[in-house]
Amino acid sequence: MQPHTWKDLIKKVALTVSALWVTLVLWGLLFAWRKVPEYIPEGNAILPLPIMSSEEYGGLINSHPRPYIFSIEIANGGGVLIFGAEHTKDPKDPQIARIQEEWDLFDPSVALVESRLGIMFPGLMDPVETFSEPGKVHALAREDGNPTYTWEPPTDIMMERLLAQPFTQEQIALRVVLGPAFSARRFGTSEDSEAIVKESLQDKKDWRGIEGVFASLEDVDAAWADYFPEGPDWRDVSDEYGLPGFLGEIETNLPRDEHFIQVIIELVEQGERVFAIAGVSHAVKIEPALQGYFADHP
Repeated sequence: MQPHTWKDLIKKVALTVSALWVTLVLWGLLFAWRKVPEYIPEGNAILPLPIMSSEEYGGLINSHPRPYIFSIEIANGGGVLIFGAEHTKDPKDPQIARIQEEWDLFDPSVALVESRLGIMFPGLMDPVETFSEPGKVHALAREDGNPTYTWEPPTDIMMERLLAQPFTQEQIALRVVLGPAFSARRFGTSEDSEAIVKESLQDKKDWRGIEGVFASLEDVDAAWADYFPEGPDWRDVSDEYGLPGFLGEIETNLPRDEHFIQVIIELVEQGERVFAIAGVSHAVKIEPALQGYFADHP
């Protein structure tokens, strides 16, 4: 092969690779999923009933339906359907087909999802395998051209409400930093607990109120040993059936549920039809307060 022919071949290969790279980048910009936006309510509706506490929910945990589904309609055409799911990453879980059915029947205009989701490439990755059941709901919203918001509160609001509880800064920090590892154990992930906590430390190093409490995994280990000298090792702890000691007393879900219910109320009163996906306990806990509010504001 002549030298100029080699140069031509290399040039063609380089152009082809460049074109493929540009195509992939454009495809990613157009179609890749990203974190869904937060929704910040402008008002603060007064609830006629308090949100159910974790202690009250404990008395119902073995008796309520799973999934737990309820809906509310109001006179302006707005409404909400809450789908309280058992968390799953199995696309064949019957709940996933049920989500599709309920979505089609309810005909929503807005989706609310638990968590903030993140980067995903549709067609290459499965929404349920990647983001559990919230991934399915976001996929349906995208298909219909409807907006999706997370119902999670902004970090500053979450931390303000956590730090208002009667626990020390270090205790709150321990619960917040180790939370992802506890959840990972519940789902049986193969990811290393220490790697999860190192990432959590990095992600939360500037969170309001717990800045600088823990600088390293060794700091976390030392604090854990002080609070739980007899064990268990935090690496073996799952949040499936509650957490040991004061960790189980910190209400991490109450600030989330308070924000969740305010988001629902504002959107429904604007005439939106809201499909909200949440863990089953959230659905059970907010139902009395939400039903009570819309009974007074039909």
